[in-house]
Amino acid sequence: MRPWTGSWRWIMLILFAWGTLLFYIGGHLVRDNDHPDHSSRELSKILAKLERLKQQNEDLRRMAESLR
Repeated sequence: MRPWTGSWRWIMLILFAWGTLLFYIGGHLVRDNDHPDHSSRELSKILAKLERLKQQNEDLRRMAESLR
């Protein structure tokens, strides 16, 4: 039964390394989601810019219609 002792150590080492890797990656994913207010501000800026572009598009469309 002596050879199995070494195998269990390797299995435990691999499981520990895998768990450490998952913990490390999970920590980065959680940390990246800690700033929802920053994402909300960026989204509101993008939506405001989109509204301005829509308004400009409508103005240009009216100008094109008036020139016809």
